[in-house]
Amino acid sequence: MDNKINEQLSLDVGDAVKKTRPKNVPAVKNTDASASAFGWRFQIIAGIILSIRNIKEIKFVEIEGNTEDIELYFSDKDPAYIQSKAIQGNIFDKTDVAATKATMAMNTLINTSNRTEGKYSELMYVVNFRNPLNLNNADLIASWNPDLKRPFIRKYNSLPSKAKKFIRARIKTAKKQLEEKYIGSIQYFDLNRLKLATILFSSDEQDEVNYLSLENVIEDLFEKLKLNIRLGKIHVIRDMLITKYLANAGSKEWGEKHKRISKENLIWKIIFGIIDSAPTEFYEELPIGIEGELDIYEHDFVEQQVEDVVIINKVLAGFNEYMKLENERNRKEVFRRFVNHKWSDYKDIFPLNEDPIVQEYGIKMIITRIIYGQRTIAKIKDGVNLK
Repeated sequence: MDNKINEQLSLDVGDAVKKTRPKNVPAVKNTDASASAFGWRFQIIAGIILSIRNIKEIKFVEIEGNTEDIELYFSDKDPAYIQSKAIQGNIFDKTDVAATKATMAMNTLINTSNRTEGKYSELMYVVNFRNPLNLNNADLIASWNPDLKRPFIRKYNSLPSKAKKFIRARIKTAKKQLEEKYIGSIQYFDLNRLKLATILFSSDEQDEVNYLSLENVIEDLFEKLKLNIRLGKIHVIRDMLITKYLANAGSKEWGEKHKRISKENLIWKIIFGIIDSAPTEFYEELPIGIEGELDIYEHDFVEQQVEDVVIINKVLAGFNEYMKLENERNRKEVFRRFVNHKWSDYKDIFPLNEDPIVQEYGIKMIITRIIYGQRTIAKIKDGVNLK
């Protein structure tokens, strides 16, 4: 039956002279500012989670891209286009919005399939609530049972018959809506490339369980990379991503600067969330009372160099070359000399500071962490295909 959907929802002759709906014209106008702001927050968290899940193949993600809410761009295949819908309030038991939200999503995804003329790797409908398919409790438990710990994603073809019937009905309605003014063809709308997902995420900004999915996706990444990372560091990375991308969500600054999140951007932050330690002797040699200022210096550095992994490459290449020239078996001693004698060679790629002592030891500290973390850095870069 699914293979005949294109026959059931045939293309009207009038579509030949119609155009697709522009991206800036929504399927349904939303006048609720608070709902729009929350929906934007959910788009960001969903975009980050889906990017990390696909980190090996991804190049970048665009939030509110030219075509969809979330657009994943890959190195060796067509983009994935994701339509997100979020509700405020009870995300576990609310069902009266399922049909409306799904129809709006199918409307946009059909439009996207026509705008791209089928050039996509997948289409996805992702929501923040438990029951986007309007299933009864028995069917929910059997076939659609998301929890707070991880995103729940299924292909359309793997859904139970009731869920497929629900989606087909939404497609019919969405097609009719589009045909009133725009192209409503489902010629390019391929059910074999359609996925549906739930990432449970409430409108309570103080609810820490909101970020369990993000936390566990980060943990899953480290398991795939065969890195044994403490839970405390996973929390550091989670909080860093939340602070960076959600703190100013919806602001003018975000819209201008952070619509696109690259693989380098994400990996940079993950790396610096891990390589946060230096040998004890480094701290023993610090001028008294400077540690707090060094923490601020490092924070500013990570914020400014948002995706320049080349900095890591420069430091490691410089150290390895220095090792060869020194021809010294005592690697630890060579390392000390490199940091103390060569730190100033990297002043141009590190932040300036009014206090030259803070700048000197800030650069030394970051160089030290990069060198001590080089095995971990190599594993991460190799594991995610980052040159």
